[in-house]
Amino acid sequence: MTNKVLKALKGRRSIYALGKKLPLKEEKVTELIKAVVKESPSPFNSQSSRVLLLYGEHHKKLWEIVKNTLKPMIPAEAFAATEQKVNKSFLPGAGTVLFYEDEKVVKEL
Repeated sequence: MTNKVLKALKGRRSIYALGKKLPLKEEKVTELIKAVVKESPSPFNSQSSRVLLLYGEHHKKLWEIVKNTLKPMIPAEAFAATEQKVNKSFLPGAGTVLFYEDEKVVKEL
């Protein structure tokens, strides 16, 4: 691995100060993510990774579903912090990228 790549990996951090404004059009973001998933290595070149991109109302609806799902699972006194994290960290983003592994493909390995 080159030093540049290793340095980038070591310096990587999750940044949750997300906003609605994208530096690229949604179509370009979608195209780039699809290309990265397609070109990413997979065991035995199985290409089992799947991705779902949500923008706009679909993105908002997902995070409302997340909050509604978590609410009965988290004690009431702790839920306010969870809801605040969703509302201030994830919901303000331009979209959501959901990664999956195709179980059928994985089981056939």
